[in-house]
Amino acid sequence: MSRLKLDRAPAPVLLEGDARIHALQAALSEPEKPEDYVEAINRLWSRAQTAFLDIGRLLIRAKETLPHGEYIAAVEERLPFSGRTAYQLREAARWAVEMDRSQTITLDRLPGSYSTIYLLSTLDPPTLERAEAEGIVRPGLRRAELIAWRKGSANRPPDRAALSARREKIIRERARLDEELRQIEAELAQV
Repeated sequence: MSRLKLDRAPAPVLLEGDARIHALQAALSEPEKPEDYVEAINRLWSRAQTAFLDIGRLLIRAKETLPHGEYIAAVEERLPFSGRTAYQLREAARWAVEMDRSQTITLDRLPGSYSTIYLLSTLDPPTLERAEAEGIVRPGLRRAELIAWRKGSANRPPDRAALSARREKIIRERARLDEELRQIEAELAQV
């Protein structure tokens, strides 16, 4: 019985996500001029920001849905980044989504770096308002610039509105703690 011999191998079938397709597409659209490089890099950076927020959302969902203790052992310890980075990704995503939902700061106005978004999320409301008023909150904001602005902002005397807001926050916190103390004292009286 004779075997059928092929003169050449059949052409490989390339799948949509195949790395060879990506390499071919990259070669076809290789930047040549400076503005082409800038456009390609900006496009990828925009995708990176979306990816950071998506990763943060997944981390939030994992932490909220997995049984207590399983998130760290089964997820966080096996990630390609530290627990601190996971925390910052979660908090940056949580804050960015909340800012966008409340229309305080839309996603398109946020910087492209999760660590810069995380730093923004640590600002108290009056400081964040001041940062917005001074044009600090914008897509091109760099982490180092925000840190320098915060240091300079800390040296400025706080305005009356900022002090009033801090005072109100402390009063609310004190009331909450007073109530908690009353509950503990009531429980101790029953023991």
